[in-house]
Amino acid sequence: MAKMLSIEIGCSATRIVEMDYQAKKPKVYKCVEVPTPEGAVRDGYLEPAKREQLREAVRSALKANKIRTKRVLFTIFSGKIISREIVLPGVKEHQINAIIESNVTEYFPIELSDYKISHMHISTFREGENVGKHKVLVIAAEKSLLEGYEKFAEEAGLNIADIDYAGNSVYQATKQNAGAEAIMAIKVEAENALVTIMKQGILLMQRTVNYNIGHQPDEPVDPEEALRVLVGTVMRVMDFYISNNEESRIEQIYLMGEGSKESRVLDMLTEQTQLPCRVLENVRGVTFGKKADDAAANLYASAIGAGIKSVGFDAEKEKERHETNYVSASILIIVFFIVAAAALLSMSLIPYNTAVLEQKELQKRQQQLEPARIVHDQYLGMKLLLDKVRYGHALTEHSNDGVLEFLGELEEKLPSDVEVTEFSSDDEQCVITMRVADKETAAGVIKMFREFESLSSVTVDSITEEKNEDGGSILEEDGSATIYFSINCVYTIIEHTDPATAVPAASSAAEAESAE
Repeated sequence: MAKMLSIEIGCSATRIVEMDYQAKKPKVYKCVEVPTPEGAVRDGYLEPAKREQLREAVRSALKANKIRTKRVLFTIFSGKIISREIVLPGVKEHQINAIIESNVTEYFPIELSDYKISHMHISTFREGENVGKHKVLVIAAEKSLLEGYEKFAEEAGLNIADIDYAGNSVYQATKQNAGAEAIMAIKVEAENALVTIMKQGILLMQRTVNYNIGHQPDEPVDPEEALRVLVGTVMRVMDFYISNNEESRIEQIYLMGEGSKESRVLDMLTEQTQLPCRVLENVRGVTFGKKADDAAANLYASAIGAGIKSVGFDAEKEKERHETNYVSASILIIVFFIVAAAALLSMSLIPYNTAVLEQKELQKRQQQLEPARIVHDQYLGMKLLLDKVRYGHALTEHSNDGVLEFLGELEEKLPSDVEVTEFSSDDEQCVITMRVADKETAAGVIKMFREFESLSSVTVDSITEEKNEDGGSILEEDGSATIYFSINCVYTIIEHTDPATAVPAASSAAEAESAE
């Protein structure tokens, strides 16, 4: 089995794993971690100005550890990668690709030309009315994000084989830990955290959490506050899962990534969830060589998981090679049949005539069966339409999804000096009245609301200064006036994650210009 470099470039650390690629019993030969140059990575995107520093850091690490493998696989952890879980009819793999490609704009509010689409097969239904249907995770990544890694590989003298998504690689590394009861795997890095829930090897739910627990030179963040945001979001994800899966409890929490080095992360998760929490100690089904540190599986799990099975964002190069081989093989087959036909013709015309008659008979039968083929195609089309109708119906069964998404984002982003005085809401929109110190602060809050991923529109209903009994403005000691303003917010839900109702598996900003 050929070796592969599986590399995960995080904002604080770059992790390199030399291992067997997509083997039945993969082996890890070496694990290397080097500091990522400051500012080289922003939410998964490689900064062009820092790419040379990053390249030299990787080259030095490979040289120091005597790693000569050139084929490379990257796994990307970014909140800008979008994923959505869908249910499809029980068709073949190439038909799944065709269905996804023709309906991708229904899954994501994106400009398709700017994105690459891949998918991961989750499961096939075996009971109830969904027997034979496929549950698939569709994943979209900006081309500009992927191109950064392609250029990096080229400049570093590496041959890129594929690009994976951290959501898939974490799932591949931990799915064998999930038994009869559900488990939660949490990958905590300096900017984001990935929360994954699975049961019996099947992905049930996945969320990306932006919380900025690590160092941010532009906007320093209190680590303790970031940790509270992280744990609070994990609790909301758990509550959402339990509310839709009352019969299935979460048995164990596994912690991995940069956050697994911090005991306070593990302690607070244990205290708040009241569940057994532990650092991931190994990747089941994977053997470690003498020069690989199996004790560091919690740090390298994501890179290892990509090597087990990747989603194939950059599989075009491999596909081109396969197509080239296919064409060559086809030419050889054609040449063979021409030579064989000439030999048969020279031996006897009788077998040739027999073959001609059989071919004509076959063509005749194909023509007779053509109406059946048309009916079959119509049948598949109607099944797909029915699935879309059921899918749309399922989405309406969770009217509070927009409220939950908005409240979670509000808790995370609303400044502490903003006072909410009134709040009213239904399943489509809400009206919020807030109290701030000045109009500049009010304008900033309104701008922030308009950047919320959970809102489709924000309008200002009113904005007034606080008045005294004489109608004059009530001024603070510094001369500023207290401002009351009301805004009307309309929810938007871009994905769902609950498998029973086709709720999206992970959420992310769909547009590149949304605030980190």
